[in-house]
Amino acid sequence: MCANKIEKILLVGNPNTGKSTLFNLLTKSYAHTGNFHGVTVNAQETTFKIDDKTFTLVDLPGIYSMSPNSYEEQFSIDYILNNKNCPIICVCTNQTLKRNMLLLYELLQLNRKIILVINKIDNKTNLDIQKLEKILKIKIFLIDAKNKKTAGQLLQTIKENKFLNNKLKLKNNEKLNAFKQKINKLNYSEDEYDFYCQKSYCYDKYYCDKLKLNESILNNIDKDYLEEQMKEKYNFIENVLKQSNYNSNVVVGKSKLDKLVLNKYLCIPIFLLIMILVFYFTFFSIGAYLSNILRWLIQDVIGNNISNFLSENVKAVWLVNLVKEGVFGGVGTIVSFLPQIVLLFVFLALLEDSGYLSRLAFLVDDALKKVGLSGKSVYTLLMSFGCSTTACLTARNMNDKNAKIKTALLTPYMSCSAKLPVYAVIGGAFFGASNVGIIMLLYILGIILALLLNMFFEKTYLKSNSQTFILEFPSYRKIDFLHLYKITKINVKSFLLKIGSLLLGFSILVWFLENFTFSLKYVQNDDMKSMLQCVGEFIAPIFKPLGFASWGTASALLTGIVAKEIIISSIAIFNNINSSSVNFMENISQSLTNPLNVVFFTPSSALSFMVFCLLYCPCVGTISVLRKEVGKKWTAISILLQFVIAYCASLFVYFVFKLTEIYGILTVLLFAIIIFFCVSSILNFVKLKKSDVKCLNCNKNDCKYRK
Repeated sequence: MCANKIEKILLVGNPNTGKSTLFNLLTKSYAHTGNFHGVTVNAQETTFKIDDKTFTLVDLPGIYSMSPNSYEEQFSIDYILNNKNCPIICVCTNQTLKRNMLLLYELLQLNRKIILVINKIDNKTNLDIQKLEKILKIKIFLIDAKNKKTAGQLLQTIKENKFLNNKLKLKNNEKLNAFKQKINKLNYSEDEYDFYCQKSYCYDKYYCDKLKLNESILNNIDKDYLEEQMKEKYNFIENVLKQSNYNSNVVVGKSKLDKLVLNKYLCIPIFLLIMILVFYFTFFSIGAYLSNILRWLIQDVIGNNISNFLSENVKAVWLVNLVKEGVFGGVGTIVSFLPQIVLLFVFLALLEDSGYLSRLAFLVDDALKKVGLSGKSVYTLLMSFGCSTTACLTARNMNDKNAKIKTALLTPYMSCSAKLPVYAVIGGAFFGASNVGIIMLLYILGIILALLLNMFFEKTYLKSNSQTFILEFPSYRKIDFLHLYKITKINVKSFLLKIGSLLLGFSILVWFLENFTFSLKYVQNDDMKSMLQCVGEFIAPIFKPLGFASWGTASALLTGIVAKEIIISSIAIFNNINSSSVNFMENISQSLTNPLNVVFFTPSSALSFMVFCLLYCPCVGTISVLRKEVGKKWTAISILLQFVIAYCASLFVYFVFKLTEIYGILTVLLFAIIIFFCVSSILNFVKLKKSDVKCLNCNKNDCKYRK
């Protein structure tokens, strides 16, 4: 039931019709919009005012009809059916109106109060709105969801509560009527009962479960009725649109640019080129320039002045060091990477809003189906490059339970933005300008290992059923700078809130554990061991085969489970880097090359450590979401698997890189090629040997007459 004082309005429609854009327009909020399933995975509610009246607008995940095919669609349909007294704004687009109206038809069958909003999305239309209103007997508005001026009349209609009913009925069917007589009406209204019976008679499992139908009733279902029903609905829709002068001969999303972007030979090279440019601008060029400016402001302008003031006026040495090292040395290090993290989100938003990511999902759909996933997984995996925690939530859009579990478990293998400081500082110390190539390879390594793990699951415990993947190609769109600004604002706010709460608290905690003993005495000389040093020394031998066995690296990995950003701030604290120094970040990088410091690396161990950080364990936020989405068992399995895979991958990388340092890259490459050919030859020989011993007559290898 809807509240009396604040009326709840449901915003429904097909995916990619501009629902979330209209939601932002009406409520003046900044909900995420996009061209994928799973962009809206839960109801987004916002209260807004029109003059003196208050309303709650609920943006629901996109649905094509009132029959669910995925988790998000079932969520929306449940919400619509459970809030039967709430009026509905049904959003369609001018380009896809014929298909969009199937949902409208079924909502009218339920006798719901409706306003139809047709989002023209920058395209002209010859549609006669007055005729369409007269036929459907509901209020209809043609608007541009990105333009506030076009929503004036809609807002006035919402304020005056001019949501209208017009119950549509299918032709009478004798078999359906006989079917109804066998079904208990339960507590459903007449409209609901009729609709549920129609859907059940089409063998829609969702509605069969609602009516609690048994096998004897289900055996009497007419399997041809679905086709008959859909034909009747679309005939009605076509006649209505024809009378309203609607031109349905529009190819949605068609563009000459697709001849290049979707070319079977050029599509993958184009994608790789785009990603290389994204990484270059993020880690070097613009990103590096902005990070240096922010670092200068934090460390040189603010940090130096505060540190000098505290040194002169505060007698407690530990308190001065806490502010210098724990706050500025910890949080200040992370904040300086804000521009690069924001840039990565902006580039992903640009690729999504332009319509390119929709095409990428289409390109890889066939390949992903071979390993038990679908094009729907692309958005989730790409979201993981920003944040694994939020990406896990979008895995809900899988219409197969096993595919959902696999997709969620793969997200931590994608290199999230929180790992950027690790790559930038450690990689920059040992690989210089070549670090952009190293970072690119780390991203690719994460993807490859994720797909290999998925193939393992597909062959063993989590075999997927066939999945439907409906995707619309939006037209290529110009850059919406206002939208980019909103996305940037949201990400900056989220990042700063995270720093101001979680990261600040844990940076101080890390400093405390590193500077106090178990007897709570302040560590002032080498004879005293801090709490963190004791724990780090206990677990450090585990990592000796990987090339890094100091207590500092082990402790940094422990703190990274809270948030990967803390790894670098922990290293700064362990190596006693003065946060007020002019070249603070350069000093961290240089300290990693000094064997006398707590945390130090060689080029081979540095690369091994970076690989381990990429793979070893998701942050606590992601673990929490995984537990909620896939359960305790699969979350525990995922963490254990990640540690084992990270260990093996780091060991392999360290061993190979160490060999190249000793014998040279060409020698190692030649050795690898020789091993590959030897193994291939042995396998082929065994295969041929097995085929040779089979009998030519009975095809058995144990026949005494075999030749």
